[in-house]
Amino acid sequence: MAKTKKELDEIAREISAQYGRFLNVKEVGEVLGVSRETARKITSEMEPATVCGIKKFYVRDVVEKIFN
Repeated sequence: MAKTKKELDEIAREISAQYGRFLNVKEVGEVLGVSRETARKITSEMEPATVCGIKKFYVRDVVEKIFN
């Protein structure tokens, strides 16, 4: 079900409050309640940012991928 921009912003804000603005694959799995392999598949087409040598994904991008 597609969400409005406002709904996506709110979801991203709630996740960011707990995890920060970037998530690694393990955290994506935790947030979504899926395995690490499923989280890898979800993020496979997303451009990661490297934060302290770790590939991380912007929360907003993850939320958009799931809900749109």
